[in-house]
Amino acid sequence: MIRRFALLMFTALLLAACSNPADIKTPVPPGTTEYRTGSAAQADAIIADWQQVAWAEMAADGVKPETKEESVFVTAQSLTELEAYYDASLREGGWVALNRMPGNTGDVLLSGYDHGTVALVIGALDAAKFGGTGTIVYTLRGHK
Repeated sequence: MIRRFALLMFTALLLAACSNPADIKTPVPPGTTEYRTGSAAQADAIIADWQQVAWAEMAADGVKPETKEESVFVTAQSLTELEAYYDASLREGGWVALNRMPGNTGDVLLSGYDHGTVALVIGALDAAKFGGTGTIVYTLRGHK
């Protein structure tokens, strides 16, 4: 009986380790639309900076350039709502939060998660505080 249980656990761990990282979904909050640059210059500059800095950090952590996936969208959700949405959705999906990220600072949300060999960074800002409307969300994902 113990052998069967051990074999079953080993098989489950092996299947989890060999799963395809492409199958790991990154949730998108409901009611989002694609963000178009040019509507808020300050917000555009912040997003452009995040794109460079976040990718440099991911590349330094061994994320492969050919796996890079970025998206920028707008939502009506607040930073607090986004933080709760992502934390619940991602943890439920097996993602682990990175402690080195600042989280919600009031004007900006910066979070990071890992799922085995998949890394994810989420940046969001209250566009109203930077000359725009809604909450702009930037996600960057890649595989090690």
